[in-house]
Amino acid sequence: MELAILDWIQTLRTGWLDAFFTFYTTIGNHGEIWIAMIVIMLTQKKTRKLALFAIMALLLELVLVEEVIKPLVVRERPFIANPSFELFIKTPSGYSFPSGHTASSFAFATLIYLANLKYKNIILFLAALMAFSRLYVYVHYPTDILGGILLGVAIGWIMYYFYNRTENMKQEELR
Repeated sequence: MELAILDWIQTLRTGWLDAFFTFYTTIGNHGEIWIAMIVIMLTQKKTRKLALFAIMALLLELVLVEEVIKPLVVRERPFIANPSFELFIKTPSGYSFPSGHTASSFAFATLIYLANLKYKNIILFLAALMAFSRLYVYVHYPTDILGGILLGVAIGWIMYYFYNRTENMKQEELR
């Protein structure tokens, strides 16, 4: 069923969508899109501490996905299950579950959303777009995306909890 969903998504393909999703998914290969936003946040006193928690969120996601979950689950990618599909991006290494691109995107977006930053809805949209890009380029199954979303949201909540605790401690010290 998951391959059927991926195959249906392929019916949406156009030249400009191929180009867009090739570029967009690539800027998520090492979290570049989120790192760029974190760098901007680090330049602003108001968001500097939140940026540090965003860095911790991305590092936690990286360790959990690449060093713990993927080696335990060992799920092959969909283009291996369907060798008739010809990838139009560089062949990714590693296993499929969960999607690291999606997990990092939603860890960052959840943290930003919970912190109620001005552009939270745009960042949440960009995270969802990153998740869809992984389906579009045929490197993840829908359940890989769902697993990445759930993991990312959990990490975002955890980091927000600790961020919020430090903010509350700071407020109490000022009293």
